[in-house]
Amino acid sequence: MTDLVFHALAAKVHAAGRAADLAFVICNETHALAGYRQAALVGYFGARRTRLVGHSGLADVEADSPYALWLAELANHLRPQLDALPAAARVLALSPAMLPTALASSWADWLPDHVWVLPLAGPDGRARAALFLARENPWPTEFDSGAPEYLLLQAAATYGHAWWALTGRRRSIGTLWQGLWARKALRWSLILLPLALLVPVREYALVQAEVVSLRSQVISSPRDGVIKRMTVPPNTPVEAGQTIAELDDTTLFNRLAVVQAAQSSARLELHQASQRAIESQSAKAELNLAEGKLREREVDVEALQREVAQLSIKAPARGVFVYSDPDDWAGRPVQTGERVGLLADPSSLGVQAWAPISEAVNLASGAPMTLFLRVAPLDPVSARLDYAGYQAVEAPNGVASYPLRGHIEELAPVARIGLRGTARVSGDWTVLGYLMFRRPFAAVREWCGC
Repeated sequence: MTDLVFHALAAKVHAAGRAADLAFVICNETHALAGYRQAALVGYFGARRTRLVGHSGLADVEADSPYALWLAELANHLRPQLDALPAAARVLALSPAMLPTALASSWADWLPDHVWVLPLAGPDGRARAALFLARENPWPTEFDSGAPEYLLLQAAATYGHAWWALTGRRRSIGTLWQGLWARKALRWSLILLPLALLVPVREYALVQAEVVSLRSQVISSPRDGVIKRMTVPPNTPVEAGQTIAELDDTTLFNRLAVVQAAQSSARLELHQASQRAIESQSAKAELNLAEGKLREREVDVEALQREVAQLSIKAPARGVFVYSDPDDWAGRPVQTGERVGLLADPSSLGVQAWAPISEAVNLASGAPMTLFLRVAPLDPVSARLDYAGYQAVEAPNGVASYPLRGHIEELAPVARIGLRGTARVSGDWTVLGYLMFRRPFAAVREWCGC
């Protein structure tokens, strides 16, 4: 009958799939072989720590309780003695006299008088766990192969191998490779991987891009001054000759009024000199002086009138006037030739992109571009690359990049001047393996210099 109990216990050990399940079987089912009051299983986990992993009557244990911490310290103290036990009788009859004072003083609080400690050893003979079996009756000091205690030692050997297999087993590289090679899917993947790396693909770069007009001109200030107001809102269609901005005219109009008054005075003086010249021959010299003075005043008036005409910035052609917030421009001083805005033709759209130095590929004129706008990511816009800059410049995001310029092949409803997104720019044809490992190879060569 005892043999049947042992085989049934071995079957339960074999069926345990986790270390927690095995610890429960060891602490609770071993009672069928030999009676005890309490059983505790303390595991040795290498350099991590020793802790209580199972206890009789409990499904879960608290490894940080005072009882568990005392047992872990006790197991650590006994570990050298457990490793030194002979293989024929791997059991340690423990008593308080065998322990240091710090451990022996708490014995009565946690354990009865008679305790057996069974080391659970792996194939290498080293203890991987310690099984504490405690009861009030003394354990026998001598027994034969028919005694329950003999089967208890045999069970401890079985427990040790099972505990090693679930917690401390280390597989060799060959064993791991054999396990992986046994999988059919992995074998086919390894066979097809070289072929997949030879699949022809095109190099590509994902870069920031913006929709721009291919026919646009800069609107600049014709003279020094201060912006009085912008007469049209941003991104507004304008006609040729339409006023789009005005400069402050206070000082210039005051000067014009003064010169016009001087012109009227010169005209009156010329009239008076003409009357006097009829009556006296000597007054004809004064007539010439008056005519010169009037001509001088007329030139001043014409010059100021031309400057007044420059106070209104007009659109040179039909298009869309693109600039920032009008409130940012009101009262801003500008110099001659300073950019105020951009007059763009909305019927001729293109793509302006910036390829970072680390993302650049071999880009040739005519390479296909696909623009994915942020406002319409599901409606890609097709374009063609016109040119790629040779010299890196600072992109709007502050990264050194090569400027790219292209034209949109078919006018898309979602495309509008100023919209931004991501452009996929295709390069030369290559194989998938080169596309995947180009950056790692470049990084390695940059690091090692070979």
